[in-house]
Amino acid sequence: MKLNLKHNLILICLFLAVTAVPGISQEIIVDSSKLPLISFPEQSDSNDLKKQKNLLFRQFTEEADYNTKIFPDHKSYDKNGNPKNLYLTFYKVKPQKDMDFIWLASRLSPVTRETTSTLNRLPSADTDISDKILLVSTFSGLFIPEKPQSAWEQLLHKQYITDGNLEKARVFIIDGEKFYFLERMRFDSTISLFFLDTNMVSPLKSSILTSDYGYRISPISGKWKFHSGIDLAAPEGTQVFACKAGEITRTGFNTTYGNFIIIRHYNGLTSVYAHLSKILVTKGEKINGGTLIGLVGTTGASTGPHLHFELRKNGSTTNPGKLMNF
Repeated sequence: MKLNLKHNLILICLFLAVTAVPGISQEIIVDSSKLPLISFPEQSDSNDLKKQKNLLFRQFTEEADYNTKIFPDHKSYDKNGNPKNLYLTFYKVKPQKDMDFIWLASRLSPVTRETTSTLNRLPSADTDISDKILLVSTFSGLFIPEKPQSAWEQLLHKQYITDGNLEKARVFIIDGEKFYFLERMRFDSTISLFFLDTNMVSPLKSSILTSDYGYRISPISGKWKFHSGIDLAAPEGTQVFACKAGEITRTGFNTTYGNFIIIRHYNGLTSVYAHLSKILVTKGEKINGGTLIGLVGTTGASTGPHLHFELRKNGSTTNPGKLMNF
């Protein structure tokens, strides 16, 4: 009885946060500031739904399970092919410490990972979601933004505008941003590659490896010294690309690295790009893997045009050659 009362009170809050607009067909307004914030239960509680003490997470799971089960019942669909009896409910969630997107998506099952990724406009599966509040829905499908930005958003937009599916889609206005929602749709193989491919890309399209990771005789001092990265020789002005998606945490100049860029990636990984002739990004900017970030140069302690490239895991340098081909 207490659970039912709690459930009803939460549904009233969700009704206030998700409302239909009179006179506008299929358009639903979502105000995320009014959505309840759910937290994940302890792992020991999550296996048995009936034993879960986290009532909000339990309610989310029950609604998501119900929405999944009514899909085969074609009598429940309206003339546009949308289920009539779905729980069109949204919640907010704060990922646990060190939780990546694939782990998060598994905890939100049976809601598909495509649903959560498109709803939050994540550029890739390895996007850093730590310390972020994400939106989650209890129903599955694709949220296609009216104004696409990332590679997979542009592919989705082109794909579904061309075949006309957006004309019969539900429309959600989420915090003022318009999304077309396609029930039960998932990424095709091409879009999945854009989103799920977390492999690193080379920071230079063409280069010569002139100095490997590890101890060497320094070309500057002539002394036996540890080299914390690799040196890739290329003509001055050659384009330098981010090896993975991430956030620019530092740009600047010092006498050793010259013009440099540091990018923070998912799961404690950072990359460093040094001796640049030009920096093309700014601190705080979020970028995708393969984004143009600078140009090869010979600034700082350098004997000729090249890129000094480092990878650091939790602050300690690691050999880039073990993760990438050069």
